[in-house]
Amino acid sequence: MKRSLALLLVAVVTHVLGWILPVFQDYRGIHAFRAALSPIWPYEHFHIPPGRLVFLSVGSAATNVVFVAVAIAVWTGLVATRARQRLAVWLVGAATLLNLHWPLSMGDSASGLRAGYYVWIASFVLLLLAVHPALS
Repeated sequence: MKRSLALLLVAVVTHVLGWILPVFQDYRGIHAFRAALSPIWPYEHFHIPPGRLVFLSVGSAATNVVFVAVAIAVWTGLVATRARQRLAVWLVGAATLLNLHWPLSMGDSASGLRAGYYVWIASFVLLLLAVHPALS
């Protein structure tokens, strides 16, 4: 269990760094989060055209709630059984895959993704490792 908690700590620190570091151009993770939520919570001049990108964008922002919920569950020991660990693996794995849509959805602009995006993605992978039954 110690390995899981160590991975959890690294995942949380990495996640926080993803919010602080630049993600795209001069926008830091917190700004990217607000821009992703712009279809339901207007932010500056961002407008995501209607269609699947609206759902992907809002869903991607919502994965941060999944991250926090699973991290708390690991920290408090709620993910101690194999069944709960498997559920957490599926939740975090799905969140990670959803977040990987950005380089595809951004098309030619994807080359502008900066370190914060990749650090943020890494935090989900680290959390996935923290909850994986093979490491407990």
